[in-house]
Amino acid sequence: MNYLVGMVVGYLSLLKASGQQQGSLLDNLGEGIQQQIRPIKQPIDESIAYVGSAGCAHVKKLLGVAYEQLEGVREPDLNSLSLFFKTRASSKVYNISVAAEAITRARAFNPQKNLIIFVHGFIDDPTKDSFKNISEAFLRSGETSVLALDGSPLIRWLYLRATTYVRFMGRKLGEVLAAMVKGGTDPASIHLIGHSLGSHISGFAGKTLLKLTGRRPGRISALDPAGPCFTHVDVDLRVKDSDADYVDCVHSDSGVYGMKEPIGHADYFPNGGNSQPGCLLQTCSHSRSWLYFAESLLERTAFAAKRCPSWEHFKRDQCDDEVSYMGIDSKPGTKGKFFLQTGFLFPYGRGGEGLTYREPPNLIQAVAGSILKDEDQETLHSAAAVLKDQDTSKLLQAVAGSIDQDPKELLQSVANTVKDQDPTKILESVAGSVKDQLPSNVLKSVAGSVKDQDPSKLLHSIAGGVLEDPNPSKLLKTFTGSVFGG
Repeated sequence: MNYLVGMVVGYLSLLKASGQQQGSLLDNLGEGIQQQIRPIKQPIDESIAYVGSAGCAHVKKLLGVAYEQLEGVREPDLNSLSLFFKTRASSKVYNISVAAEAITRARAFNPQKNLIIFVHGFIDDPTKDSFKNISEAFLRSGETSVLALDGSPLIRWLYLRATTYVRFMGRKLGEVLAAMVKGGTDPASIHLIGHSLGSHISGFAGKTLLKLTGRRPGRISALDPAGPCFTHVDVDLRVKDSDADYVDCVHSDSGVYGMKEPIGHADYFPNGGNSQPGCLLQTCSHSRSWLYFAESLLERTAFAAKRCPSWEHFKRDQCDDEVSYMGIDSKPGTKGKFFLQTGFLFPYGRGGEGLTYREPPNLIQAVAGSILKDEDQETLHSAAAVLKDQDTSKLLQAVAGSIDQDPKELLQSVANTVKDQDPTKILESVAGSVKDQLPSNVLKSVAGSVKDQDPSKLLHSIAGGVLEDPNPSKLLKTFTGSVFGG
């Protein structure tokens, strides 16, 4: 019950803060709420994903989309694939059937540089944020060109079928790489970076290159390789450590959208490898893997990690002395499981500080951490203490005192413009006024959302009216829906 009251009290007590500090409060508050939800949500999500993945092969056969049912009979149209060729000056798109020759002849292609190829995941494509962020980061870091496989015509819809198509797509990409190697490209210079399904496409490309040339690509970076339909299968049916000279893997949503088990030479588990700080939804955690990788291109030592047997060992500081860097600076020859802690806002990397576990803030701590001055911390502590006895008069005094206004004047000014009793709209108004970052508008919006002209009922509405239903899930749903827009 105190969660929502704490939000309102904490928010009003910071009316004199700057707009930027108000944004920080809302961010920290969201992290506090997520911290309460994660221990309940994560195992449920993992159980659902496990059950779905366990029957994947059987369901695909029933639907007629298993690999052996399609091979040589109903194979996907691989000529619908294309390769994006991006440089600092321009971008071109080549059909995959002519890509090997066209790219190696392109004026901007530098055979002395690494051949970097990004492979996106399900319902993604090279025009979206994943490749945009990674390609821009590579070009800023000194690379002259970056490639991306556009597999969206084949893996935009129908996940079960898409998991079969990755084998065909990986084989085709491997054939393109083999043609480039035969034309003079050094296979050791090839760096495949795959996200989700793209990790497995990269793995099959590596297998094909080895079969056709006897050489492996230099590196595969598997960014949260897709878990559903690839968990507990033969290792030859997914990306594995022998698909490249060096395979590094980032697990950011393991057990749900991503794979839980180690699959590379070096496997990195930021924040334990599952739900990521700042993410309430698993899709957000799944995407963090490529965000972390992109950030590592701009700050190579941002994600220092320790080799550890498990996340619990990391939290207890019971790890080896070996430190490795997650992302682009992961060095060939590195082996083992590595753990680290990140922040929940960009920049996510904590450098050396990420080697030491820090307990994430609970809800009240998150709000208290957003106080603009050290001397103001007592304000929120006192306001939080007031929540225990539910005394609205003390609650009002705590709020009014924190903004240097007489309690009666504060309540009267709010009551003068009241007109709407709907509690959810109060929160919507508070959330909406954060965006314009004008403290005066915050109180005005709250006042404009309440209709009862009796000042004494205003605080009851805020402190109790919104919380009549003690069901935590409904409370959290109301809060997240009002403040975070979903």
